[in-house]
Amino acid sequence: MNKFTTSFFTIYIILGIYFLSIAIQTPFVNIALNEVNGQFVIDEPYYPKWAQQHNIEKGDILIRIDQQPPASISSVQKFRYVNVAKELTIIKADGTTHTITITHRDLPEQLLIFIIFPMIYFVLSICVTLYLGRKNKSNFLTTLLILFLLAVSLAFISSIASSRGNSVGILVIGFLIILCLTILIHFLQQYFNYLQIKWPFIEARLLYIFPLLIFISDAIYVLYPNIRLVTPNMVLGLFCVFILCIICILLVSYLQTRSPKIRLIAISLIIPFMPFLLLFVVPKILGRPVILSGEFSSLFLLLIPFSFIFIQVNERLLDIEYQLSRFRYYSALAFSISFILTIGISLLLNELESITKIIGIFILLFIGILAGFYIKEHLDFKHRKIIFSSNGDYVHNLYGAVNRISNAKNQQDLEVRFMHEVANKLGTTAFTIETITDDLPLSRGEMVIEYKVIQLVLHDTADEKIVLTISSSLQKKELLWLELLSLYFSMFVDNLKFIEDLVEEIHHMKVASHTQLPWLDKLLWNIIEKEKTILAQELHDTILQEQLHLARELDVLASHPIIKKERVLKIREQLLDASQDLREYCENLSPPLLDTFGLQVAIKKLIQKVKIRANFLLDAQIERVNFQDVTLHLVVYRLVQELLNNAIKHSNATEVTLHLRAIDHGFTLQYTDDGIGCDVEEMMSSTTSMGINGIRERVRAFSGDMNITSKPHEGMYINIQILEESETKHD
Repeated sequence: MNKFTTSFFTIYIILGIYFLSIAIQTPFVNIALNEVNGQFVIDEPYYPKWAQQHNIEKGDILIRIDQQPPASISSVQKFRYVNVAKELTIIKADGTTHTITITHRDLPEQLLIFIIFPMIYFVLSICVTLYLGRKNKSNFLTTLLILFLLAVSLAFISSIASSRGNSVGILVIGFLIILCLTILIHFLQQYFNYLQIKWPFIEARLLYIFPLLIFISDAIYVLYPNIRLVTPNMVLGLFCVFILCIICILLVSYLQTRSPKIRLIAISLIIPFMPFLLLFVVPKILGRPVILSGEFSSLFLLLIPFSFIFIQVNERLLDIEYQLSRFRYYSALAFSISFILTIGISLLLNELESITKIIGIFILLFIGILAGFYIKEHLDFKHRKIIFSSNGDYVHNLYGAVNRISNAKNQQDLEVRFMHEVANKLGTTAFTIETITDDLPLSRGEMVIEYKVIQLVLHDTADEKIVLTISSSLQKKELLWLELLSLYFSMFVDNLKFIEDLVEEIHHMKVASHTQLPWLDKLLWNIIEKEKTILAQELHDTILQEQLHLARELDVLASHPIIKKERVLKIREQLLDASQDLREYCENLSPPLLDTFGLQVAIKKLIQKVKIRANFLLDAQIERVNFQDVTLHLVVYRLVQELLNNAIKHSNATEVTLHLRAIDHGFTLQYTDDGIGCDVEEMMSSTTSMGINGIRERVRAFSGDMNITSKPHEGMYINIQILEESETKHD
């Protein structure tokens, strides 16, 4: 963390401890009073059930608060409220005097809301802040995230002090409730710039004037209570406006980009604000009774620190789709368990009539169970070798068995290793592995059990089958383990046979030619030289020419006694442009986003760059495609890259469309432009059309189909389809 963030973090800890100590010192009672004939009469207790238990009724006369007359208490003078008290002395209607001693235990709701939950939030925010600071050092996005988290947390905790009439709490809560949203908008702007998404709102830094004005107004109010420039309802109204702006920003951006990262931001940071906004803020502004009190609706803000654990700002986010699916799964489990436990606890404590208590219990259980799932997952993974080391765990044993048999050098060695694993795991030697040519009515992986004799086909070809026969009864888990291991055995046999056939074929070719496969050496040499030629031509035509031009410019400047600053700055700008071109060539040679973020993100980044450079309107629709062969991801990227480069250099088009669609076991790529077109036969026979020929050769290398339709001055249409080769083709 930088110095500013460290300072803010220190202030957060000091103020957080201060506010929590205020909550611990004196219970919050919040009793409304009326002044009648110079006496303060109880009007409405905030906790009616507690008041009923202590025989406090409407109309009772309050004569002392903590051994002090009510008129000497600031909150009674200003607002006719008893905010905090350890002891109350009242006179009943019959003239009797009662003294009520108040402790936090008398108000269990308050113990949860004003002490336990704020402490949890305080500690949790510190932990997440330290985690983010350690994980992402010297990162401005991380700094904004940390400031946002601390601002939300401190605003939540400061409500404890402000509700008690504490001057520091009043100063902090109004300021921070707007500051946290301002920081969030600032973070979104920076994050959009990082993703190269157009920012649809005003400059975020201008919004910092609003929390500053609120802080000045509250400071004036604390010093001069009769002057209040900004009322609490005005602050809540501004809060609503900021939240709506954030929702609109995220919604518009998501509809434009369909980015899962934008969706994650919306889910993680906006949803926790919605209960507080809809159930408390909006009714409060409209002058209606609140649906859920502020202290309960603000408890949803506890979800924010958990959302920060998902967000990692270290040049990328986590695997968002995986994180969201896991979060949905854990949330569904936590919700159902929390719901059942909440009903049970409420029945046990006879609290079904208290909606606020039920909601508080549910939220606490939900957050605790959800956190427990993630902690359990982390601990299970960390200690998996200890947890799953027993022979009874078949899954872990299967991993070990597969790893051991995978080291086999040939099929005979593979069968020996397989038999060793079966004997050790199943504890029996009453089995055989034999190769049969009979017409056994079973296919690969199928099992039949007759009279305690198990037959399992480990591998089959057109001529023979490898069958495992076990003369012993097995449990269901053992049968499942055996079936899974047999599938791996079959795949290893296929791979070993494929490798043996390939080695034998190469050996025969070596013997026949008495050399080291010149056709293969020539092919590899031609490929390497062709790539070198293309790269050399590109560098010669762009960066080298630019460097020569700059050298001439410097020669001219050197011959003049007076060097003009403007020309030097222009040369500097040209050098930066040349450096940018060189960087783009490096990225084209090895796209960094492809391995880091995946194919879809890499293509979208490429399209964004093309839209900046191109003179045509590009309409791109990119579907998510997945392949078992990771090489196909690079193939798709190269095809898109070469099609768009060809459009920029040769098409002279005004509109270009590019559609990537997933099909069964492959993909289709459709390209259309309204450019100058060409004669297809002449182009395909030409040696100068390196772009289209390169695309055709790449498609042909992966057994794909490519169709080109074009005429001069009528644009061009290209359809490419490549299917992923199945494993059966290698048999």
